[in-house]
Amino acid sequence: MFSQVEIEEPTTVSTAQSFRGKFNVKRSLIILVCALALFAASCGAKGNSTDASSENEGGSTKTTAATGTDAAMWGDLESPCGKGSASVAPGEGPSTDTLFLGVANDRNSQIRPGLNAEFWDAAVAFTEWCNAQGGIQGVPLSPVDIDGGVTNVEAGMTTACNAVFALVGGGFALDNLEFSGKEGSDFHKCGLIDIPGFTVSVDKSLSNGQVQPLPNPANAKSSQWITDFKKLYPEDSKKIVVVYSKDLPSLEAVKVQFDAVVAEDPDIKNLPAISYPLVVTDWGPYAEKVIESGATSMYWIGEPANAANLLKVLREKGWKGTFLNEANLYDNLFIETGGAITEGAIVRTATHPFEEADKWPAVQQYLDNLQKYVPGGKAAFLGLQGTSSWLLFSVAANTCAEKNKGVIDRECVLSEANAIDEWTAGGMHAPSDPGTEVPVSCGMLLIVKDGEFERLYPKIDGEDDDVNGFHCPEDSIVTVPPASVPGKGNVDPSRPPL
Repeated sequence: MFSQVEIEEPTTVSTAQSFRGKFNVKRSLIILVCALALFAASCGAKGNSTDASSENEGGSTKTTAATGTDAAMWGDLESPCGKGSASVAPGEGPSTDTLFLGVANDRNSQIRPGLNAEFWDAAVAFTEWCNAQGGIQGVPLSPVDIDGGVTNVEAGMTTACNAVFALVGGGFALDNLEFSGKEGSDFHKCGLIDIPGFTVSVDKSLSNGQVQPLPNPANAKSSQWITDFKKLYPEDSKKIVVVYSKDLPSLEAVKVQFDAVVAEDPDIKNLPAISYPLVVTDWGPYAEKVIESGATSMYWIGEPANAANLLKVLREKGWKGTFLNEANLYDNLFIETGGAITEGAIVRTATHPFEEADKWPAVQQYLDNLQKYVPGGKAAFLGLQGTSSWLLFSVAANTCAEKNKGVIDRECVLSEANAIDEWTAGGMHAPSDPGTEVPVSCGMLLIVKDGEFERLYPKIDGEDDDVNGFHCPEDSIVTVPPASVPGKGNVDPSRPPL
């Protein structure tokens, strides 16, 4: 639950009730929800309630922009917010003098209370910061809580269709449900646009009507992480096994991305995959399968606590291999659950870690801003991604007001966001090309050391630091064979092309 701040009361779709049910049913649904959010970040993602401001321990930085919550910059990005006399296009949202913007989330879910709450906290913090400067050319931003409660996305979308100009900086665990096919609740039929914090399903990730600040298409993936892993662990990388749940289409999508990337390297043997069901009470049999496979490394696709539980059993049984993970394992829950056995686990990421906030002003500004405007709010990777979406939307909306004689309209906002071909949100993450179906090519590897996450590779200013601490190998994007993609994007052909 976020702490109250003095903001205009948002419209809320609430499903908060006490959840009652058998343990196994509840746990199954929790795992389902966490896993469906895997593409972008994790359930209970890395970070704690803010006291967000970290101590500055010194060190060099590649950005020199002003910091602080009242600065007219966000990292190295000039603030898109300020005074003016712009307006919202009539008929696009409930008002012409306020930008009502929906924040998709599931924070009041009965199944997983607090799920993606960091999206809402980030939205409140950013809009307060922007409105303090005058909004977008004088038009204030008003966040609207579009809480899908995991399974009530259609109800949330009904509110969005009637109450917002756009969706910004959020995401549903079951985002395929945005496309109900019904008037009044279908994303396309309502003519909505989205600058999402993440996408999960193939339906959403490959749909139109949206521009992703950090594109995450289901049909492609960068090989940077496996290339760097092989360089650092030449022996352990020779035989790798992926462990995932084939019961979830979203995890299947990540698995086929993995297969496509590993297939590009003849020196890495991709062993037969090991699949687990939604609910596992004994990880022993799965640990035995990993050991019997002869794997020298394992690639985990799933939620952090389960990862730690499997790794515990593997270590108890004497497995000495290296544990390689998706970005969602950058999560304190993983370390808290696994304790000392998590030492040496590796996580890939395309976002600057909070542990280095003193080196990256935009990350520190996110933390400072959250502490100022949402005391006790949740600092997490999803919050960073959501803030990137808010910045991209604001830059695009500001450009539209400048080009369209002060009028901000949906088609223009989407077009201007798509026109940006290099985006770091002021230095919060690796460079991306918003709006394309090309994933981020740059990244870094983190490692658990002495109970904390720290940078493994590349070292700042070291070999393969191509830009702001990220490795960006050439020709790293691997396309997933079309027949392997588990689904297709929900595309409305009537929408104007970007």
